[in-house]
Amino acid sequence: MTMLTTNNNLLFKATVLALCVISFVHVFLFPLYDVESARGTAKTYADFEQSLCMNNIKRRKVWRLSRCPQYGIVTIMQGGRLGNQMWEYASVWAVARRTGLEPYVPRCIRLKLDQIFEQLTVPAFEEIAHCPVEIGAFVKSIEAWTFTNQSIILPRYSIQPELVLTWVQDIVREFTLRRKLRDKSQQVLRGFVKNSAHVNHTFVGVHVRRTDYIGYLMRKHNARPADITFYLNAMKYFEAKYTNVTFVFVSDDPAWCARKFAHKANVFVASNRHKNTPALDLAILAACNHSIYDYGTFGEWGAILTGGETVYYNLTHHSSAKIGEIMKNWHAL
Repeated sequence: MTMLTTNNNLLFKATVLALCVISFVHVFLFPLYDVESARGTAKTYADFEQSLCMNNIKRRKVWRLSRCPQYGIVTIMQGGRLGNQMWEYASVWAVARRTGLEPYVPRCIRLKLDQIFEQLTVPAFEEIAHCPVEIGAFVKSIEAWTFTNQSIILPRYSIQPELVLTWVQDIVREFTLRRKLRDKSQQVLRGFVKNSAHVNHTFVGVHVRRTDYIGYLMRKHNARPADITFYLNAMKYFEAKYTNVTFVFVSDDPAWCARKFAHKANVFVASNRHKNTPALDLAILAACNHSIYDYGTFGEWGAILTGGETVYYNLTHHSSAKIGEIMKNWHAL
């Protein structure tokens, strides 16, 4: 009887040990994808950084470790594509300016933007990866922030035009495009007007967002997409005000743009013949003098980096409406 009990105890202990091993492997294999799951498990900023990213990021050896933050920091969760991640970076940059907190963006955002811009100043977490992190000290907005030892973690897709555009010229300098993109965009524009190179052209970049965004407009804003009338009226505005206007269309649906507008002698579709990268499309928009765009964060940043005048689609409760209230040279149509 004693021998049977001992064997049962051994079997029970072996089962418990096996379950512990399985649990350990499960935790090790699956990364953290949200901050709530990081609560209680993230010991350092290296662990914490992974929880901010949509995909796995590889840890890198850092030879120069910075001092650990003495007070709070401000950071953000990654979400969306290029336009969204520009707003996420800019939101961290601006909130840090307003609060005096140290800014950090996760490397998944910084690596993407580093390929496009050459003067980014907000660091990733690499140099403080070794430092301990207190997840419980984070709040989720600048409104909830109350003291310097408290940190702020902004949600993904964060857009804060009222704060960011307080320093609009500074954020434009922050997003200085890399030289190769600037050179290529100028080459594209010169190619469009090579038969009239002696004329001083006024370039108007037109961003047309279609494809997946049409369904999003219906779900989010209960709104129909901009029709051809919007673009034609916006084009008439610039043609009446400036001379030798040349319209350069950039779109996720260049075939639609070509069908609707390419018959006009002063219209060119930038990505009709060759599939441009989003980085080059952004550089082409930024190289123009003025802007037309319908909606979406990519078009917003194209217009902000361009400067000049902007005509945008009048969509209630969209971020473009907030930007239009701040930027005096933006006009809703």
